[in-house]
Amino acid sequence: MGTLKITFALALIAGVWIPILTLPAALGMAVLMAGAFVMHLKVKDPLLKSVPALAMLAMTTTLAVMKLG
Repeated sequence: MGTLKITFALALIAGVWIPILTLPAALGMAVLMAGAFVMHLKVKDPLLKSVPALAMLAMTTTLAVMKLG
């Protein structure tokens, strides 16, 4: 999981110069963050522990929607 997160994060940064990378990286990161949020719920973590995953999910989803539109 860590390797995927780093790969998608680097692809998002590289998307500044290579725009074709932005959409797949944003979608990939959104999927990972949605999974992270679900796992936080599954193990009954306090909601505060889910905030970073939810924030990244919101940002990457917004980025993906902007790239599609």
